[in-house]
Amino acid sequence: MKILLVTSPGGHLAQLLSLKSWWGKHERDWVTFNQSEVTSSLSGERISWAYFPTSRNALNAIRNFWLAWPTLRRIRPDVVISNGAGVSVPFFIVCKIMKIRTVYIECFDRITLPTMSGTICYPISDLFCVQWDEQKRFYPDAVNIGHLL
Repeated sequence: MKILLVTSPGGHLAQLLSLKSWWGKHERDWVTFNQSEVTSSLSGERISWAYFPTSRNALNAIRNFWLAWPTLRRIRPDVVISNGAGVSVPFFIVCKIMKIRTVYIECFDRITLPTMSGTICYPISDLFCVQWDEQKRFYPDAVNIGHLL
């Protein structure tokens, strides 16, 4: 299986890194931001660099939308997995158009309010996962996978 993991650095990246026992068995690529913590955490991994910042930055959201097309055509993943943040949105929209399966994992620290990325990606995700039962109030069809950290 070919996987594309799309994430922001920091806690988002840490949550996906905690799934290494699973994704480490598969061919994979990453899309994230070119920051020092990323390059050390993903040493030896194939990475496409997204445009930063994404939150409420319309120009970089458009740039990342245009980055998604060639990246997805080149990698041809079986599934795209993301836990946000803003970089996930353009990739999930293009995945929907290209009929590529998607899995979104709502982040661990957003228990009482949904994230903007999660709210946008929820209706277009093939599988939407949460880490707390309380998050199902916002995402009733989500699957609770428990805490990743």
